[in-house]
Amino acid sequence: MSGASIDISIIIPNQAIVFGVSTRATTTITGASSYDCGMSDDTSNFGGTLGIAAGSTNAGVIDPQAFYSDTNVHLSANGGSLTAGAVKVTPRYLLPVVPRL
Repeated sequence: MSGASIDISIIIPNQAIVFGVSTRATTTITGASSYDCGMSDDTSNFGGTLGIAAGSTNAGVIDPQAFYSDTNVHLSANGGSLTAGAVKVTPRYLLPVVPRL
């Protein structure tokens, strides 16, 4: 991870009903005092001022929200820029499908 913010490769799929996004710092994050997890237009929607120590976790629960296009999960640095570290990000959602004939 590096930079003031990043769109990570985790995507909330089109037509998903999202309940939250969970995070776990798998290695210590450096260069920032904390980070936020959200989307590009709401950077702390799934959690703000999250811990940077390895093993820090967050269950970013929201009211169920429907998404109508593929949407990236966004991490933003607080008090600096991300210089190193790793975060496991897991979106929690329901993806309704059309019944097959």
